[in-house]
Amino acid sequence: MTQTHRTPSLTLASATITPSLEPSATRERMRAVIESTVADHPDVRLILFGEAILGWFVKKGETREYHESIAEPIPGPSTQFLADLARKHGVYIAFGMSEKAGEALHNSQVLVSPEGELIAVHRKFWIFNPAFTAGDRVLTTVDIDGVKVALLICADVRSIRILREIRKRNVDLVLAALADYGTDVAMSRIIGTFFDAWAVTANRYGAEDSIQWQGLTTITDRLGRLVQSSVKRECVLVQKIPTGSSSTWMRGARRTLVPFRTTGLIAAMIIRSVWSHIARLVSRRKSAA
Repeated sequence: MTQTHRTPSLTLASATITPSLEPSATRERMRAVIESTVADHPDVRLILFGEAILGWFVKKGETREYHESIAEPIPGPSTQFLADLARKHGVYIAFGMSEKAGEALHNSQVLVSPEGELIAVHRKFWIFNPAFTAGDRVLTTVDIDGVKVALLICADVRSIRILREIRKRNVDLVLAALADYGTDVAMSRIIGTFFDAWAVTANRYGAEDSIQWQGLTTITDRLGRLVQSSVKRECVLVQKIPTGSSSTWMRGARRTLVPFRTTGLIAAMIIRSVWSHIARLVSRRKSAA
């Protein structure tokens, strides 16, 4: 059993990679990323990968059939593969996969411990991809070295109830696995502000049929401020996060600022969108002239 102990900080890595159609090839890519990350950053304690990262997210005309072909039970071959790597390198590893559970096909995020134990499974509940069955609308949390961590998958953050639950439980860190082709960091900042927690995303990059995944990856602090980001490339972002618990007074002060910060961020996002639209219109008129 993983021991609970609080450390002054937690160093984590967010890995955005280009998955292969074949999960075995993707697992080898994940192995290489894990080994190089641990070699370059010996203090890394946690490595996060993206949503359903073992394979493609969409496959034109056969997405359901494709995910059924690569889905595995949990525990299964892929969870064992990553658990062995976690044990070998002494790190927590979180990753997304297609889970086969009876007749259901779930979009799941798995967390394995440095002891090679499967310690958490979160099933995505806010589903847009019809290949998957929605999981229960619950907040999945786990303790990592005394840090309260929540697992979410992409659109799950749309749930106001879950956002409130994150704040109610005083979560320290949110790990959000994504399959998102956006490029604007504004939404990460807005959602991070609501969390009142550090928020780390991991995404996918590369082409899958007609979709080009841009690989937007972000790390925001408890105030929703952008600490690190990457887009249009594979990446590994490494961040040391302070783990000292906030006082009730500090949490209250931050949460009082939420409406003001959110209003400002939304206004800025709208202004950028309008300005971008105007710039495109001007460019078209110049081209036409």
